[in-house]
Amino acid sequence: MSAPGDTHIAVVGAGIVGISSALYLQKAGFRVTLLDRNEPGTGASFGNAGAIAPHAFVPVNSPSIPRRLLKLMFSGGSPLSINWAYAPRMMPWLISFLRHCSHDEVTRISHALHSLLSRNLEFALPLFRESGADSLIRGGGYLHLYENEADCRDLSTEIQMYRDLAGDMEEIDAAEVGRLEPNLAPVFVKGLYFKSALHYLSPVDVCATLARHFCAEGGTFLREDIASIDKNTAGKLVLKGVRAHVVDQAVLSAGAHSRRLFGTTIAPVPLETERGYHVVFGGHGGIISRTCSSATAGFAMTPMNEGLRCAGMVELAGLDKGPNPACHAYLERTARRFLPDLRESPSSTWMGFRPSMPDALPVIGRSPRTPEIILAFGHQHVGMSSGCVTGRIVAALAADETPPVDLTPFRPERF
Repeated sequence: MSAPGDTHIAVVGAGIVGISSALYLQKAGFRVTLLDRNEPGTGASFGNAGAIAPHAFVPVNSPSIPRRLLKLMFSGGSPLSINWAYAPRMMPWLISFLRHCSHDEVTRISHALHSLLSRNLEFALPLFRESGADSLIRGGGYLHLYENEADCRDLSTEIQMYRDLAGDMEEIDAAEVGRLEPNLAPVFVKGLYFKSALHYLSPVDVCATLARHFCAEGGTFLREDIASIDKNTAGKLVLKGVRAHVVDQAVLSAGAHSRRLFGTTIAPVPLETERGYHVVFGGHGGIISRTCSSATAGFAMTPMNEGLRCAGMVELAGLDKGPNPACHAYLERTARRFLPDLRESPSSTWMGFRPSMPDALPVIGRSPRTPEIILAFGHQHVGMSSGCVTGRIVAALAADETPPVDLTPFRPERF
């Protein structure tokens, strides 16, 4: 293998996973070029709920989903929205998703995600400190809330997984929920308080700060749309955008857009998108002190520099449709139900694309068809809580070193 300094690696995608990969590759001595058609952190990394949640290892897949599916699909007050014109294209993905909703599968997936998320802060905090992004991080923990005992029973698998794996969790009653967050409406009967969780004051500014640090340390960022990845006769990778970029290795970390580059050189995997939404209530950043989420509303609220961000929804509609106003309306309505003091209209709204695998596990590993390409996408709801450890894993793979996490559950070949 060539020495790192002689090896040029291109990272395609400048979200939190791609930027972290670029930084850790740079630390390992590789020559790194980071490419994205947009500015760093302006995709899914821009609009997420903003939590750094080591406990977020319980997947959306749940044993309760099959029996709740019809209600979720057809209820007007549901956090799930389906574009029926797109649904036939998603049917294989949906069938696979449901196969991963058994108790045994949820247990397996939770343990796999825990192995990833539990290591993230170890690799995130050094990047934040070195770049200055630590000024955009806050503590205070995370509240996961239940509105009634029926929800607690329906989600008993989820609660037990938290009990088994989240060492910092405290189960609290309605009175303690009100003490921690007095502005919440008294609609919750129980809460899970994860004390070690953090949150971003501005996810996009964190990504931009990390990207500037990467460039200041000698890395190259190019705003360019990569249309294809092929190999030339010399065995080098050729990334075709505005011009051809010839490199030794590449990292594909373009989130939901990674599938545009699937071809003969890259392992085909069942990557889909769950469209997510947020609304922001400007001037209300102090109304709560930490991220608060509802177990059944598909909804989380986080205090940020811009105000109170309320994020959630799972919309199955692909990459090409415009935003669905009904999804923004659902978030606004739910936010007002949980926080009655929110009286103004949202100051901004957003829709973006979560990269999602049917088993809720990201794809991390070398392409079985073209091992010069490292795949790092599909982080679904936990990209901001696992992006930095993924970057460290990518650097280990590029250097042919043992990664800090067992990659067996995340290997591309699992499909």
